[in-house]
Amino acid sequence: MAYCVKCKKKVNVENPQEVTLKNGKKAIKGTCPYCKGTVYVFVKTKVAQ
Repeated sequence: MAYCVKCKKKVNVENPQEVTLKNGKKAIKGTCPYCKGTVYVFVKTKVAQ
């Protein structure tokens, strides 16, 4: 589930792909099934101890 800014609601992610952003954080990138816009879900990473 991701929040679509264009639709202003939570939607299921179509075609999910794991990506790494420029700052090193991981996210799931996909498309909205209604408006075909790009949606992101940020993934928590484990903190090194």
